[in-house]
Amino acid sequence: MFDCPCFSLACLRAGSVRLSLALVLALLVVPGYVVVPVLFANLDSHALAGHLAGNIFHIVNRGILLLLLAVAAFWWKQGVGRWRWTMLVIVACLVGLNEFLLSPVLESLKSAMGSIDTLPAGDPKRIEFGIWHGVSFILHLFSSLVAVLLVAPGQSECGRGHCKP
Repeated sequence: MFDCPCFSLACLRAGSVRLSLALVLALLVVPGYVVVPVLFANLDSHALAGHLAGNIFHIVNRGILLLLLAVAAFWWKQGVGRWRWTMLVIVACLVGLNEFLLSPVLESLKSAMGSIDTLPAGDPKRIEFGIWHGVSFILHLFSSLVAVLLVAPGQSECGRGHCKP
C-alpha cells in the first residue's frame, strides 16, 4: 500500500500545498461572501452583526496567514515559480493589511461613533466608517481573486509524472 507513488513525499507535499491553498480560498470566500451577509440579513442590529463579522474576520485572517506560512515552508527550496511566490506574497500582504492596519482603524471608528444603528445615514462618522469599510472590502475582494489564481492552476506534479516513490 505505501509503495504506491501517491504516498511519496513529493506527492504528499504537493497535496498538502494544494489543500492549504484551497483552505485559504475557502476562508476568504465563505466568511466574506456567505456568513457575513447572512448575519446582516438576519440580525436586527447592524452593530451586533458587524461585531460578530469582525470577530469572524480576525480568526479567519490569522488562520489564512498561518496557512500561507505553511505553504511558504513547503515551497522553500522547491523551485516554485516566481509568479506563484508573487501571488502568495500578494495574498499575505492584502490579508495582513486588512487585519493589522485597517481592522484597528475600523475598531477605533466604531468605538468613537457608538452604535451604528443610532447614527443617521449622513453622519460624518458613519460616512468615514463606510469609506474605510469599503477599502477593507476591496482588499478582501482582491485577496480572494489572487487566491483563485493560486488554486486554479493546481500544483499536482503527481499527475504529470514528476513524483517518484
